[in-house]
Formats: sequence, structure tokens, C-alpha cells
Amino acid sequence: MIDLLISLIIFNTPITKISFDGNESIAGRVLMREIISRKGEEYNDVNINIDVEKITRLYETEGFFDVDVIPKIESTRKDTKITFKIEEGERPIIEKIVIHGAEKEKIKKLFEIKVNDFYIRGKIKKTDENIINYYKDHGYPYADVQSSIYPDSGIVCFAIEKGILHYIRNIEISGLKTCRPRVLYREMELKKGDTFSKSKLLKSQRNIYGLAFFSTTNVEILKIEPDSIDLIFNVRELKSRLMNFGIGLSIPLSFLISFGIEELNLFNQAHRFQIRPSFKINIEREWETKLEGRYIIPHLTSLDFTVSILPFFWFEEEKYFVRQTRGNELRVSRFVSDNILITVANQYKYVDFQPKITLPDTVKGITNSIRLQLLIDYREEFFNPRRGIYMLPVIEYAGGLFGGVNHFVRFEIEKRLFIPFRKTTIAQRLKLGVIIPTDGLAIYEKYYLGGQYSIRGYPEKALGPDSIGSDKYGDFLANYNFEYRIPLPLNFGVVGFFDVGYIDNDIDINHTNLLKASAGFGARYYTPIGPLRFDMGFPLMDPQIEQDYELYFGIYHIF
Repeated sequence: MIDLLISLIIFNTPITKISFDGNESIAGRVLMREIISRKGEEYNDVNINIDVEKITRLYETEGFFDVDVIPKIESTRKDTKITFKIEEGERPIIEKIVIHGAEKEKIKKLFEIKVNDFYIRGKIKKTDENIINYYKDHGYPYADVQSSIYPDSGIVCFAIEKGILHYIRNIEISGLKTCRPRVLYREMELKKGDTFSKSKLLKSQRNIYGLAFFSTTNVEILKIEPDSIDLIFNVRELKSRLMNFGIGLSIPLSFLISFGIEELNLFNQAHRFQIRPSFKINIEREWETKLEGRYIIPHLTSLDFTVSILPFFWFEEEKYFVRQTRGNELRVSRFVSDNILITVANQYKYVDFQPKITLPDTVKGITNSIRLQLLIDYREEFFNPRRGIYMLPVIEYAGGLFGGVNHFVRFEIEKRLFIPFRKTTIAQRLKLGVIIPTDGLAIYEKYYLGGQYSIRGYPEKALGPDSIGSDKYGDFLANYNFEYRIPLPLNFGVVGFFDVGYIDNDIDINHTNLLKASAGFGARYYTPIGPLRFDMGFPLMDPQIEQDYELYFGIYHIF
């Protein structure tokens, strides 16, 4: 009756203060994030009961077994003050870890806890999961772990039931209509006769999804004999032929039209074929058209090489010249692990200039090069990573034994780093490159700076010591980009950025005029296929340039 009376008196009274008393081990700001009562809201005794449960549960997960939370309510006709008085009680430590059913030496690296730790329930549960997954990866699909805690005696006990070692007796595929079974079998990490592995089974499912023409891939595990199982992959096919059409607008004002046809399962062998024509024109009537193709053959030979053939034809008419580029690139790549890809590529390219003004002599002819690159990608996500690292070192050699008119060696490395900070992301990119001529070298093979993918705020290809018309180039490149990405509600976000770069034909600290920097801000709208991007960049070191800002629209982050 007294509790009911108090509730009636303070039910419509706003909360003006929430505090905690006795919380020596957990900070008040942490407890405040846990409860649902808030300053400015009306008092509600149901919420107080929920808050007591949440605080108690939080303490229990941190190893407290005798915590007591007592809410104290001080109410007047104008306001209500709430104090949660906390008696933390004892927080025992682990004195001994007991393991039944397994050798401790084999699994000790899986433990999230150790002697003299507190009884953190999350770490104990994580240890259970680690042990189960370990045995499921080593042939025991029905492994189970039961952990028991005895805080009075300081003991944690893990009872492990491995079960019997199981082998894969048979693998079947159900649901195929057009795709050949061998396409799926070669994506599977498990074969007949292998011991069972949960991680290989999950990777097999991811590989099949990666083909992009299956909507579902469910796996049934059937126990047929005491020591063997059958796997049944139930799949559902999607259409493997895709068409896309796009219209774009960019600033400085230009229009882009693109079209694409892609076949994901050519010859029902998961070969991929794509053709992409596009056309772009600006208000100065400078225009370019591109026709690019791609043909990919996966899992070539038992070493699982992927071969890619990429023909291209580009035609550009600019203010100072007409340029035609055609050629082909042949790539052979192989995954060393899930995150490391090695690629060797040969590119044969022919460039022909028809100058409208006097241009350098070395701006046309054949480039025949071979390139070796190592892709290291530990980003947590492709479209919008919040943590992880990406590295791409490249070595390229052109001319010499390969012929052509351009002879050079190129060394290049790009590093991207993503660091989460609270709910925001700090994104950084550093790119260094140098091209060393060994004989003749056309200017267009060199590096350039400026534009939305290098230094925002400066026009495209606006920076460098050498030039073809208005396009500028250099032998040495250093480019650093910094972005601070802040998510907002409804899939929106904002970005602040700083870009800096240096380009020259050598490294000379006296050439400070070739060191440029810019800053700006942008907006993002995050879609399932990547963020839509709007950026405004301001040059920081060129007050004399014609326009003191540049606007950019696009899709995806610039890195």
C-alpha cells in the first residue's frame, strides 16, 4: 500500500537527478548507459525495477555474485531525484581451472580466462565457444562444452564432450537447374574422405554465395554411420545475366552515360563475361567514350589460379589533343589465404595522339609491361569499413625484352587504415609511387595529382611539373588522405577531410610549389551497394587559382 501511494504521488513528476552510490568498481557513466530512466523524463516505478535488474545483471557479468541494488526516491511536487545505492559485495577470483574430457595443453590457447582473473561470465562463455569451435574444426561435429563455476572455492570447471571423430562420406547438391554441379564442388573446401571442419563448411557456403547467382545455400548434416556424415547443399539459383544502365552528373559540369551487360555463369561453368560502354561530355564539348570488357576464368588448374582477360578501347577529344588508347590486360591471380591475393599481369597498350597544339615527342606508341602486386586486405567490410588495414604494393616493369617505346620500372605502395572511435571512423590512406625511366618514357605513363580521388579542391590532373596540354604529370608521387566519418540517423553521414600531396620528377625540398593541400567536408547516404558521396574541397595553398572550391558527386568512398 505504501509503495502504491508513493508511485501515485510521483508518477507524473519529472526526474531531475540520477546518481549512484557505492559503485567503486564500475563507473557511473557506464551504469548510466545501462539504465533506461533519464533526466527530464517522467518518473516511472516500472522503469526503476528494470533499472535495478539491469544494474544487477551488469555486475554479475563482471564477476560480482552478491550485489544488492537499492533505489532511493526523493520526490517533491516539482521534481524527483533517484539514487541507486549499490552494495557490490565480494568479487572472488579464479584460483583453479579444471578440465574434464580433453588435454589442457591442446586447448589452453583457447582460454579467455586464467588463474587470478575474476569470474567474467562473458569470457567464460567465449571460452566455451572457442573450445566447441576448435573441436568442430578438427572432426568432431557434435562436440559440446559445459562450464560450471564455484566462486566459493575459486574453481571453474569445463566438461568437454568431443564425441566421435567424423569423416565426410558423401557430398550432394540439391536445387540446381542450369549450373553444373562441378562448379559448386570446386568452391567447396571439404571433399569426400576429409575429416569434418565447421570453418571449412562455412567457407564453402561463402564461396558459393560469392558466385553471385545463388540466393540461398543451406547445408544439412546427416549422420549415416557412427563415424561418418553426409553433407547436402540445398541451393536456389538466381538469374546469372545482369544488365545495368546509369546516368551521372559531376561538377565541373559534365554528363556521363554508361551501360553494362554481365554474364555470371557463362557456359554454366561460372565463367564471367562483362562488356561496359560509356560516354562522357562536359560543357566545353570535351568528350570521351570507353568500351571495356572482362572475361574471368576461375579455378584454372589444380592450383586454383584465376585468369582474367580485360580488353579496352578509349577515345578522348580534349581541348589540346585527340587521344586513342587500345589494348588488353591479362591477369593471373591466386589467393594465398582469405585475405592475401597475389596477381601477375601483362598489359599491352597502344596510345596514339593527334595534337591540336605542339606536344612532346614521346606521347604515343606501345607500352608492354608486366606487373606484380600483392593485395593484403583485413578490412571488416568492403563498402564501409570501420576497422582494418589494406595494403597494395606493386612492382611494374615495361619495355626491355617486352619491346615497345616506353621503358621504365615502377614501384608503388598504397596503405589504408581504418580505426573506430566511439561510433565514428578515422580513415587514412597513404600512397607512394616512383617511376624510373630506363629509356624512352611517355608523359602519360607518369603520376598525376588533383581531383576527387587524390587531392579534392584541385581540378583533375592539375598538379605536376610536366604537361600534355592542361594535364600535368610527374615521376614521384606522395599522397595522404584523412577522413573523419560520422554516421547520422536514417543512413546518412557526414565527413570532414584533409588531403595533401607532392608530385615532382625528383624529391627536392626546394620545390615547395609542388606540395599541395586541401580540406573540406562531405555528405554520405549509405545504400546496400555502397555510400552515395558528395564532397566539397577547398585548396589551401593556391589563392590565385580560378575557382576556390571543387564539388564532387559519386558512389563509394574514395578509399
